Amino acid sequence: MKYWKQGFYDEPQEGSVEIEDDYYNELLEGQSEGKEIYEGENGFPILVEHEYSIEEIKEMKVSRILLYDKSKAINSFTLNGKEMWLDKDIRVGLRNSISIEQAAGRTETVLWFDGVKYTIPISNALMMLNALELYALDCYNVTQAHLVAVNNMNFAEQIENYDYAVGYPNKLIFN
Repeated sequence: MKYWKQGFYDEPQEGSVEIEDDYYNELLEGQSEGKEIYEGENGFPILVEHEYSIEEIKEMKVSRILLYDKSKAINSFTLNGKEMWLDKDIRVGLRNSISIEQAAGRTETVLWFDGVKYTIPISNALMMLNALELYALDCYNVTQAHLVAVNNMNFAEQIENYDYAVGYPNKLIFN
């Protein structure tokens, strides 16, 4: 047996109500599925669907957009059949290093990814980095547009049905 008085107790409390173990387990299961436990008019705990506010719905959608923006669905390109990604710091560092190699008269550069060596003509490597930077910028702009769109919405169903996976540029493929 459990006892309820604005919370669960193992021992009776003044003004508490006794609940069966099966009902206690049902309440906990409902809570784990996102429902909330409230005290009913008769003093017994009941399960209630949580009603999210517009702001909470927006926050959840914004979180999903930001997760999507950081996912491989966006952050990847293909080089010689291998999917990979270079974050902004790496792209900037490579551009600087490759420019120094070019200024020193080299014609090829070496890129490493997951223990694989890629020897690439410097002109191709710089072209790839330019394309990748433009791709990343275009993705950033799409993500920001989605965030603004969601934040300007006022209806739960509109926000919930908003498709934030559209509008992104095609992933880059380099051979």
